[in-house]
Amino acid sequence: MTGLTSQKATEHVLLLVGGNPLPNAVAGKLLTADSGTITLIHSKDTLGVAQRLKSWLSGEGVAKAVDLKEVSESSPPSIVQGVQERLNAVNAQLVGLNYTGGTKAMSVHAYRAIEQWANEQRSKGKSIETVFSYLDARTLEMVFDPPHAGSSEQREYVGRALQLSLRDLLELHGRKLKSFQKTALLPKSARTLCRIFARDEKMAKAWKQWIANANDPDVKDIPPEFDELKRELNSEIKQSGKPKDWMGWLKGKWLENFVLDSLVNLSQSLYLQECAQNIEITGVSFEVDVIALRGYQLFAFSCSTDTRKDQLKLKLFEAYVRARQLGGDEARVALVCCSNDPEGLEHEMRRDIDPEGRIRVFGRKHLADLATHLEQWIQSQSGEE
Repeated sequence: MTGLTSQKATEHVLLLVGGNPLPNAVAGKLLTADSGTITLIHSKDTLGVAQRLKSWLSGEGVAKAVDLKEVSESSPPSIVQGVQERLNAVNAQLVGLNYTGGTKAMSVHAYRAIEQWANEQRSKGKSIETVFSYLDARTLEMVFDPPHAGSSEQREYVGRALQLSLRDLLELHGRKLKSFQKTALLPKSARTLCRIFARDEKMAKAWKQWIANANDPDVKDIPPEFDELKRELNSEIKQSGKPKDWMGWLKGKWLENFVLDSLVNLSQSLYLQECAQNIEITGVSFEVDVIALRGYQLFAFSCSTDTRKDQLKLKLFEAYVRARQLGGDEARVALVCCSNDPEGLEHEMRRDIDPEGRIRVFGRKHLADLATHLEQWIQSQSGEE
């Protein structure tokens, strides 16, 4: 058991399975006592999610047994009967329910079923204790319901209690990681280009105009006004060679590499266990350019040197959808771009799709000191230690 006080761990943990497996993976890993049992209460529609959870939790060695129980999510008798059947089948004195996932009906009736069962067992002289909890996606806290009337709820920060890898996250969603890149390509040159785009809009436009008309140029073909960049590129290419997608790097991939390099340099202070770009997933298009994982929280970054609002909104929306699919309500999404009005763009996107403020837009004015802005944003979105 990692991250929570031992008295919160229960012998039999019941988890309500919803569309996203992440909350149950966290709850199962943190709330199960040694040699405990996990029951995944699922509907017909979430059977696949439950099966993947069972496979992952079993592979992690979280419990001595992980069992599935199907119920009809809209039928109170089915939910009550299913929960009580599992309670009777598992001989446990300390029982926990984490009701983060599942439908509202499942939460209400599973909760009542456990309370009723516990009272019946106590009336027979048995010592039964129950622990009810949910995972707060906003604060990254595990919230425990008051054990007695008049007492207050208890909260424990669990944002870093479980460290997931990108492979873990994808496995929970039934996806396989084909390839990814953990080291930025030509990071010094990317930093130089970032300074150019940040300080001089005319130079930025000149660069974009030149690269739009260039045809697989060599470093020597770069216009003389970019001499500083030419020196950096010559030096770095001698050490590591050209990227495979050389034209892509020149056109805008450099910004992704700059973001990745910034995150890698911040990884120790921000406790980021994994940062990556160029992520390829078998059988699916991945619209996120760079990711960082902090504990089980996903930070997704979309990067663009475009300044057209419609294109920037599309990029951010695509990243937002994919990040929420993988990282659930805990996921946070940022667009790093060259817009001169990042606040206006951010306001529109929050108004349209993100009233809870999970989106952030960094524009041209942020590029010169992007690492500081990234650090402050990630810290503000990671809950309170």
